[in-house]
Amino acid sequence: MENLKKLIKTRYALIIFMVAFGYGCKKTGVAPSSSVSTVAFGVKSDNSVTNLAATNFSSTSLGSSASSSNPVATTPQIKWTAGVANISMFKFEAKRAGVEREFSTSNLLNVDLFALTPALVTTNIDTGTYSEIEIKLILTKSSTVLPLMLTGTFVNSLGATVPVELDLNDNLEIKAEAQNVVISSTSNLQSIFLLHLNQISAGITAADLNSAALTNGKIIISSKSNVALYNKILSNTPNCGGSKFEDGKHSGGNDHGSDG
Repeated sequence: MENLKKLIKTRYALIIFMVAFGYGCKKTGVAPSSSVSTVAFGVKSDNSVTNLAATNFSSTSLGSSASSSNPVATTPQIKWTAGVANISMFKFEAKRAGVEREFSTSNLLNVDLFALTPALVTTNIDTGTYSEIEIKLILTKSSTVLPLMLTGTFVNSLGATVPVELDLNDNLEIKAEAQNVVISSTSNLQSIFLLHLNQISAGITAADLNSAALTNGKIIISSKSNVALYNKILSNTPNCGGSKFEDGKHSGGNDHGSDG
């Protein structure tokens, strides 16, 4: 009988210990490995001037609207001075812990590409370290608004100036890359998509613009006007993207487009 009492007491003490140990483990359990933060996406332009190869031509071929107040030879160039974008979507594609992830945003309309502070649109994203990042800016053809419009001037080697307008209305996906971006629940991360305007104008020569058709004294480049120039710009645009991250932790980036 005495041995039975000792056995019961021992088992009772063991049960109390196991309950107490289990309760203690529950209180100190590990928190979930990730939480949700937000990333703000925006777009702005840079490198707005493209120097062109000089070409011998008569300034009179530019039409009566061209000014030639500076007769001294100068470097011909395109200078973009204003622009508006209507973006249908941003996509953020990357790997986190070796697993591919994708996040996207809604529309961002009437964006002033030359604003000092770019307009932003936000999306939820899991916290963590992301690698092999690809950010995509999606432009969609429309019957009501242009996805991208740029205005500026063409200055030839004689100093004559003609206004230029680009009306881009095609489906486009512009890419940029970055590496090892850390997104935390306490950061206020902004992903700024850069449009390198000098790359949009790449391959265009002074001779191309000098021979372009004028509409009311302006060079309009669109799918219906100066189509050869439009197609050249259209082929340049997918690789004109770059990216930078602000107000957050990151250990690398790439602002040279999808083939950087």
